[in-house]
Amino acid sequence: MTDELVETVERKLARYETVIGLQMEEIDRLRAENERLRSEGGAHAALKDVYLNPDAPQGNRIKAATAALPHETPRLTPQPPVLDLTAEPCEPLADVIARQRARCNALQPPYQLGPEGHTVLLIKGNGDSSSD
Repeated sequence: MTDELVETVERKLARYETVIGLQMEEIDRLRAENERLRSEGGAHAALKDVYLNPDAPQGNRIKAATAALPHETPRLTPQPPVLDLTAEPCEPLADVIARQRARCNALQPPYQLGPEGHTVLLIKGNGDSSSD
């Protein structure tokens, strides 16, 4: 009976050693991950790793995404205008038409061709029929 107890104790010891070995591996893995998170990209990279990790609890993922959002998407703020533009004063349509007609009349030659191909000199008047 003492042999059975010794074997049981040896089995327990072997099992405990296995558990301790697995725990040490997990601790080493967590230490390496912790070091990686601290050295890679700072707080933002750590938050990104948390919210992208599907194994992390959903509450932690939401908190990490909320904290990382201002650093990933720029805040929409009003920007000053690039050019300082001011509108020109509005010119009435009647003035525009009068100016364009005067320009057109100034560009017309003071002569025109007659019916037989002769050049006829035009005399500019004031537009009255009394001066004909």
